[in-house]
Amino acid sequence: MSRKHEDATTSEMRHDWLADRWVIIAPQRSERPQDFVRPPATVIDSVGCPFCYGHECQTPQEVASYGIQQRKRDSRDHARTPKWHVRVVPNKFPAVRAASVASMSIESIAQPAGIALNSATDVILSGGDPCAGDTQRANGVDLFRRRDLIGGHEVIVESPHHLQSISQLDRESTSLVFRAYRDRLAHWLDCAGLTYAVVFKNVGQDAGASLSHTHSQVIATDILPTDVERMAKRMRLFADNESECLFCRMTNDELEQGSRVVEQTQDFLAFCPFASRLPSMVTILPKRHQSSFEAMDLERLDQLSWLTHRLVRRIEKCYPDAAYNFIIHTAPRLANGFGDSLKEAYHWRIELFPRLTTVAGFEWGSDCYINPIAPESAAEALRKAGV
Repeated sequence: MSRKHEDATTSEMRHDWLADRWVIIAPQRSERPQDFVRPPATVIDSVGCPFCYGHECQTPQEVASYGIQQRKRDSRDHARTPKWHVRVVPNKFPAVRAASVASMSIESIAQPAGIALNSATDVILSGGDPCAGDTQRANGVDLFRRRDLIGGHEVIVESPHHLQSISQLDRESTSLVFRAYRDRLAHWLDCAGLTYAVVFKNVGQDAGASLSHTHSQVIATDILPTDVERMAKRMRLFADNESECLFCRMTNDELEQGSRVVEQTQDFLAFCPFASRLPSMVTILPKRHQSSFEAMDLERLDQLSWLTHRLVRRIEKCYPDAAYNFIIHTAPRLANGFGDSLKEAYHWRIELFPRLTTVAGFEWGSDCYINPIAPESAAEALRKAGV
């Protein structure tokens, strides 16, 4: 039976089980979602854009490219037809130091400082004993530990044309973009010694984008970020206690209640999470348990890419010119057999959210977020937005 939201005007605390944090839902701090408007973004001209077709020499050498099978064209049109539609290049200003990971010994990087592997019931323990091993010094704990961070940082250019959003692509082009996401995650997570990889997309200056041409990025590292580790442990804890995957339970419960569901397909569900930290945040989940995004077949990848495309269009209709981000969370790779144990509990997901509010003093000081739009109201507005 669907349980509708009874009161979308009163503040309340909601618990996010995955992150084990509390969120303040305070809808009285805002008007309806349609009143969240942003001034039009400044569109940078395509002249000189390093991601546009014909400017390939302005980026590092591509590591992968994808093309669409062309229909027959006359000779004049053929000369203007791009030879690629999605292109992957190393980031010119990488956040992670590039290294020949495969040439390094696994022993030297499989358990970096700050990550200690323990029993299967406690999948990962960050930090271990702060007074043990390389953290010990003659006069006590070393407060200035450091280590190299290796991995990779790439840019996925999503169109040869100067477009600003993935919503401007057609279905075939969008599917190619998601194929690149899948392939690059698989590439980096197959590298010996690397533990974590993430795809993320920034659209608009408020979302962290430095170039307006539609693109995404992938970063891979040899350590597991603390927050990612904590959530992986929470998934494992839920599975151990409930004999069920957290997100499989969540999928069934959200479908039963219905009030936070935005859209669904045969294989995927999109909904506004119960304890959303950010207004109009949408989570996309596979309905059947799957730990690794990169294991998806082409049929489901096409279905997912078009669902994401539609969701971005819904957000853009509700909040014209708002910046947005999305992030693909896939299972990390852990050594010594712990990865297999984690996969039983881990469920990949996509988080998509417009940038409507600013994280201010209370949030920074308390790590407790104030969301001015109740997720039930956000889901209703996104459903009505249509595509």
